[in-house]
Amino acid sequence: MDRITVSLDDGNSDWVQQQAGTNADAYVNGVLRKDQERKTAEAEVNRLLDEADDSGVSDKTIEQIWEDAEARYRAQNG
Repeated sequence: MDRITVSLDDGNSDWVQQQAGTNADAYVNGVLRKDQERKTAEAEVNRLLDEADDSGVSDKTIEQIWEDAEARYRAQNG
């Protein structure tokens, strides 16, 4: 495992110590992991939004869209 040194101001240092107790390394690694997961999920949402935007406008009514979605769900999930 690589080591890096990070300087925190007093307020942040105190906060990390309050949250993590004696295991600040594990706490900071957990925070970083969650941030990576959030950014990955955010990128996926943005990709899906771009895909939806690129697909154009549908001629279907809201009811038809829901019926199609429910039919696809039933076909996939029994």
